[in-house]
Amino acid sequence: MAKIIEPIEPFNEIYYQSCLYNSLFPVIRHFQLSILPLLINDWVVYETALTGEGALCGISYRSNKGLIEALAGLGIAVEKEQFAGTVIDKIKSAVDMGRPVILWVDCYELPIRKDTFRKKHLPHTILVHGYNDCTGHFHIIEHLQMENLSYDKKTIRMEDLERAYIEFDHEFNQGQMKLDSYYEFYKLNQAASMISGEAEQYQELIQANMNVITEGLDQLLEVSELWYGRLMQQAHISIDYAAQQLDKLNSIILAKQAESYKLKLLQMEQEPLSAILQSITNEWSMIRAIVGKYVYSNQFKVEQFAELPDRISSIYDAELKFYETFLTKR
Repeated sequence: MAKIIEPIEPFNEIYYQSCLYNSLFPVIRHFQLSILPLLINDWVVYETALTGEGALCGISYRSNKGLIEALAGLGIAVEKEQFAGTVIDKIKSAVDMGRPVILWVDCYELPIRKDTFRKKHLPHTILVHGYNDCTGHFHIIEHLQMENLSYDKKTIRMEDLERAYIEFDHEFNQGQMKLDSYYEFYKLNQAASMISGEAEQYQELIQANMNVITEGLDQLLEVSELWYGRLMQQAHISIDYAAQQLDKLNSIILAKQAESYKLKLLQMEQEPLSAILQSITNEWSMIRAIVGKYVYSNQFKVEQFAELPDRISSIYDAELKFYETFLTKR
């Protein structure tokens, strides 16, 4: 027996928050619904994490509603489990009912992931939208390596997917507070109430959380001052610290690209908002290039890092200007 849920297409327009969302967005569009209400449910704040060597500058997402509640507002119901055990028959049953399935896996047990298979334990989500008993494969949407965020339709042996799912539970989900690791999605019979005035709604959300956003921006200045002090002392920065910062810089840039995409969907990408946001993204990209060059060359030169504090200060000023302009835009 075989069945494929169609139409369902990979989402490659942006990478949003985590692999879970890039697995989820095709499901939402399959049900002919917009992802915008989910996007304007979130906002981002800068935050720092202290290490033994210094502060790391990063970003975090905050949400107005929980994911399940936000999906219900769209008209999508979710059946979820913390651990579903042997999932082959369960997935096939869900697909037979027209329910796409998302499950958490450990890429260490995925032969299709040549970058991680039997090399690295990595939590990840996979969207399943079909199966074929004759070939013993599931139809999935997946990308093939960490550095490549381009998702595509693939097939995977049923036993391989089940083994990767069980390994996720063993490797990542053994705490007292177990996470949901298996999701089935279906459309509610009653139509979701249509949301109008999305731009105004998002402005209100940002306005209500400006204190937290501003506190995050103040942490940017603290990082700038810390880096300036270290550079004045010509203090060496370790490769490990720089690599951690590089990872966080990648997340910051992805978040800024997602913010631009959100403005586009809200039809608010006109100048000067778009230009301000692009300038912020460009500054972070320059900082990433400097840190990345050190990580991959292992050659620390103070003069290469000398411009970082000023660039962060410029980002701080541009962020304030962005929010001021965004909140007054009508």
